[in-house]
Amino acid sequence: MMFQILVEFQRTIYLALGEQIRLLSVGGDWLAFMGFLPMGVVFGAAHALTPGHSKAVLATYLAGSDAKVPRGLFVSITLSSKGVEPAAS
Repeated sequence: MMFQILVEFQRTIYLALGEQIRLLSVGGDWLAFMGFLPMGVVFGAAHALTPGHSKAVLATYLAGSDAKVPRGLFVSITLSSKGVEPAAS
């Protein structure tokens, strides 16, 4: 149930962003687009909560180890950067 709610929330944001991009291409209203841009950040955060982003593996590793907070942050940041790196190329 929670996953379905998350997917629906993500879909709503995705469609709204698409509409804003379409309006920008037609009318060139950059101010309206910039006002709506933070929704892209919310979309990214919602998307990151969906399966396939190695969170379960990371959480299991950190829960089962004696890693301290700095080590957990290092591992999290490293995993995140490696997930973004292929998408950026």
